[in-house]
Amino acid sequence: MTKPIRQSLTERRTEELRMTIAHKAAEIFVADGDTSATVERIAEAAGIATRTFYRHFPVKEDVVRPLFRHSSQLVIRALHEAPCAGDLIEVLVGVWMSALEEETIGPSERRFLSVMAASPQYRLRWMEVDEELSEAVAEFLGKRLGWGERPLERSLPAYLVVQATRHVFMQWIVSDSGQEIADLLREAFRMVLDGVRTVATVRTPSG
Repeated sequence: MTKPIRQSLTERRTEELRMTIAHKAAEIFVADGDTSATVERIAEAAGIATRTFYRHFPVKEDVVRPLFRHSSQLVIRALHEAPCAGDLIEVLVGVWMSALEEETIGPSERRFLSVMAASPQYRLRWMEVDEELSEAVAEFLGKRLGWGERPLERSLPAYLVVQATRHVFMQWIVSDSGQEIADLLREAFRMVLDGVRTVATVRTPSG
């Protein structure tokens, strides 16, 4: 797999500041139960000037992008470190669960995701990380399954896997069933990949 690009010191410091601002905004959103907090309030909580906020985030809704991109990067890193053998569905479940364990999704984080899911503008920022993540999943699936001669064969299964995880998280956030997220991911991945395998089998001439 393609290795992540190393950041310069300046880039790392910029990213750290962006993450600090994003975390402060998330804390306020969770405390309020909505996203109505002003830029001025978020900037004050982060210890920065309002103009500094806008230098990093052109509009207020962009403030959550670093949080979602960080989550995506954890999954991508886990994909790079995933075993080349073993049951594919279990490997994929392990990838997402290892990223979740590193982030420690607790009640506060779950409330934050619930607030994000309830706002179309913020939910859109959540969805924007899909392209980079889908590319990493496509590369991983291509190596594991040997698919991907045509663009659609390469991109569609990965897109479905990523969308399945989003659907699982949405269901997990709003559900009171108590079902483990690993079981939900396992079920979703099985649905997606069984369908993909069926199509691949139909397209493969019998020997």
